[in-house]
Amino acid sequence: MSEEPRSFPKEPRVTPEQESPKGIPRVPATPRDVIHILIGAFILVLCFGVALTGALTRVWWVLAAAGFVAIIVIFDIYLAIRRQRRLGLGPKSRG
Repeated sequence: MSEEPRSFPKEPRVTPEQESPKGIPRVPATPRDVIHILIGAFILVLCFGVALTGALTRVWWVLAAAGFVAIIVIFDIYLAIRRQRRLGLGPKSRG
């Protein structure tokens, strides 16, 4: 019994990291940007809860502080998304 040799994919092959299932090139995201976006979204949810609590209890300085932190977090998320978009439309190598 002789085994047939395996056929290897022809070069250049495309890895799952380079293209989406639809064939669209993915934007490379740095881990720093992803963390800024994910943690920023979590902090925004916390800010909303604190601001709502401050408004319901009529502690206005808590509402203002939560709003101020939310503005800073929104700006940080905006900068992270902008850095991600500046990286380009995906890896240039196809192999």
